[in-house]
Amino acid sequence: MKFKNLIVLFILIVAIVACNKDDDNSSNNFDAATQAILDDETLIEYLQSHYYIPAQESEDFGSIDTIKNGETSLLSQVTIQNLTEDDIDYKLYYLMLNEGADENPTRYDSVFVKYRGFRLDSTKFDENTSFNTPRAWLDLINVIEGWKYGFTNFKSGINISQVGQPITIENTGKGVLFLPSGLAYGNEGTNLNIEDGFENESLIFHIELGLVVRSDHDNDGVLTIYEDLNGDGKLDSVNDDTDQDGIPDYFDADDDGDGINTRDEDTDQDGDPTNDDTDGDGTPNYLDADS
Repeated sequence: MKFKNLIVLFILIVAIVACNKDDDNSSNNFDAATQAILDDETLIEYLQSHYYIPAQESEDFGSIDTIKNGETSLLSQVTIQNLTEDDIDYKLYYLMLNEGADENPTRYDSVFVKYRGFRLDSTKFDENTSFNTPRAWLDLINVIEGWKYGFTNFKSGINISQVGQPITIENTGKGVLFLPSGLAYGNEGTNLNIEDGFENESLIFHIELGLVVRSDHDNDGVLTIYEDLNGDGKLDSVNDDTDQDGIPDYFDADDDGDGINTRDEDTDQDGDPTNDDTDGDGTPNYLDADS
């Protein structure tokens, strides 16, 4: 290869590396706080200019349309939920259509739901409109942040299903969530089978909450909500891993690594390992390796 060609090749390689660094810097320099402000402005504008149309008897969900004849704006009907996620302040807006009759889920629980998702231009992109499908069950620790927060505002319904008949639930929690992108699919978007991934896009979800199941992901007798040791709403191997074995407690059958499964440290056999403290040091046995 001629020396001149080597120089050209070197320049091309440097250019490619530089472009990659620029791309990385562009990603790393994303301003989530500014995006949150832009999203809120977009959502406020949307809520001011649109109104809710209640569902008819045969419909799963109502609809949203542009105000043309002085209809009541969504902005005057929604509730604002102020949230902080990764040090960024967000506003989640939700429309409460029916609170529900039974219990509110936590962000750690499983929920039985119907839903329908829309972009702000009214394009529908996803839905599940039946309680009689596998998609009805969702684990809230595995969904977008907006759902983890949003569903906790609603209560489940009353299960009146009959044996051998389709699942029927009455007085369910119903409403609409209006999510900024930081509580939806964020800057990176989703890897779902969606054309553009919804990067930096605010979204709308019509939801119906049927049932709630309190989750115990590792079946150790301790509900997952109590395995978030520092109470930060996250479940990770840094802050919520008592024995530091790389497995967060909510997924670890032996939380303190003493060779005795958490479930077997329920010494009074009341089904709750959290209230058993043999040595009286204030730390329950299942978190105390020398109890």
